[in-house]
Amino acid sequence: MNTTPITEDPRRGTLIPLMVDAATNRLRCLDLEVTPHLLVAGPAGRGATSALRLTAAEAARGGMSVAVVTAKPQEWSGLARVLPGVKVHDMADETEAPFAIEFFKDGMHAYLEDFLFEGEKANTLMVIDGLTELRDCVIGEGADRQPALEALTKVVLLGRAAGFHLAASVRVDQLAQLPREFVDCSAVLALGPLGNRARLALLGAAPGPSGAPAGLGGGEFADYDGPRPVRTLWMDEGRLTWPEG
Repeated sequence: MNTTPITEDPRRGTLIPLMVDAATNRLRCLDLEVTPHLLVAGPAGRGATSALRLTAAEAARGGMSVAVVTAKPQEWSGLARVLPGVKVHDMADETEAPFAIEFFKDGMHAYLEDFLFEGEKANTLMVIDGLTELRDCVIGEGADRQPALEALTKVVLLGRAAGFHLAASVRVDQLAQLPREFVDCSAVLALGPLGNRARLALLGAAPGPSGAPAGLGGGEFADYDGPRPVRTLWMDEGRLTWPEG
């Protein structure tokens, strides 16, 4: 696997080259300093895991600490081998994934308590490959027990101030199960052809043609000036490629 960063920007740990603009074919980046979180949404099989793998790889190569929580650890094993800074946690493990999420959430709160005195941000990213797979997951003990999605919602709301970032995926047909904060506080990459209702919910887009490129990796991206049609860069177990078109 090619683990060389695509961009040599000095902020590359938080500047993630993720896609190309469909109209201009120019590189378009996710800037975690501007939009601190990423939500990737689309039907199953449209490239969400690949987009998250690329985000994790570029963040790790840029010096960020990266933890991945996934129900498909086999699809992340190659990345973890070549980038030891990427730690993969299996959702099927009843203790591993909850502990990773609790550790991430507690780290954010601890950092926020010290932030007023230290004046520096952390540099860490958690990737959740399948947010709604966590709907029955509970973290903590005793009075501190809470749903994992509730804990991650707090990260979405507060993480920016401490330098804690979240990149996560959700299937469009499960969007209603997700707290609205994940959409409102994140840049959104919507993959595949979506209906008007889903585009409005995810991108704030008016009814009409989306212009999203066809095929795997095609979609729309919305951050502070979206949505715009894009083609995502493609990362599988062995290679990084530019999209066709």
